[in-house]
Amino acid sequence: MHVGFIYNIATDDLLRERPAMTLSDCDSVDTIQAITAALEAGGHTVTGLNADRQLPARLVESQFDIVFNIATGVYGETRQAHVPAMLDYLRIPHTGAGVFAEAICHHKPPTKMILSAYGVPTAPFQLMRNAADPLKPELHFPLIVKLPSEGGSLGLSYDSIVNDEAALRDRVAGLLADYPTLYPEQYQGAVLVETYIDGREFTVSVLGNDPPRALPVAELLFFGTKSIRLDEPDVPTFEDFKRVVGQEVPFVAMESRSLAPADISAEVAAHIEQIAIAAYQAIGCRDWARVDLRMDTAGTVYVLEVNLEPGIAPDYVMMKSAAAAGWSYNELINNILNHAIARYPHLKS
Repeated sequence: MHVGFIYNIATDDLLRERPAMTLSDCDSVDTIQAITAALEAGGHTVTGLNADRQLPARLVESQFDIVFNIATGVYGETRQAHVPAMLDYLRIPHTGAGVFAEAICHHKPPTKMILSAYGVPTAPFQLMRNAADPLKPELHFPLIVKLPSEGGSLGLSYDSIVNDEAALRDRVAGLLADYPTLYPEQYQGAVLVETYIDGREFTVSVLGNDPPRALPVAELLFFGTKSIRLDEPDVPTFEDFKRVVGQEVPFVAMESRSLAPADISAEVAAHIEQIAIAAYQAIGCRDWARVDLRMDTAGTVYVLEVNLEPGIAPDYVMMKSAAAAGWSYNELINNILNHAIARYPHLKS
């Protein structure tokens, strides 16, 4: 098949226009090359496309059988839904969730509301539109303060975990002041405050549709000052960021690592997988996703996030879970593609 492969590459123009978000969103050249090679090893012809201003025109001109999409989009408050929307409009088959799931999944409050409605456990939360807003009585310290619609650890730091009212108000005020400036297209005038689950963190990669299945559970192990994941930027893109933006900023290394399979009993693993699959189905995921969860000291498991088009580099957690299942990288990538192909009757033959 002729497979279009859509991703995000950090161009100089994007780094000037939206530096912090471009640094967070972009895919590394190594990842793009690895996925391309895996698809070609599956017998496909691959054409790569950057999710930039030229993408709509290139899609109109394309003759793809299917698209393998890992792009997060570029502009707008629900930019992650833009590539699937263009593909659906042009009737181009593609991997991954549809527009509705993409729009919901990248906004944390509605995601949590849907999970709760389906009985999937998630931490208590509230939106704060002002640093003086009263705290809901069901929320207890420690709390964690987040942007309501971003991933890639945007807006997060070790200071995001707060233990008292003064720290909470200060953190909320800081994000409300910075958010409109740093992320104007995504500005919603509120920040998310939720109970901080101080416990073990697990990741479940879920693949497929009818029914979906979970790869072996992975655990995120922390060795920083606090148990919170802060993503490490891609080094070449980070150097481009400093060159283009003209800022000397410190490189923040990721102080965590993933282990697959997690060191847990078969019963606990099955319970975590069951919750992850329930979250996957509640949101309307298709083909592949990654569900992040935390287990508190009492053994209760909560869904933190459902990640669509998650990081899938050969050294990332999804591949570690695939390797624990006995899969090669080529098998992982082509399994995702084949799950998508199976959804389109005219492609199955």
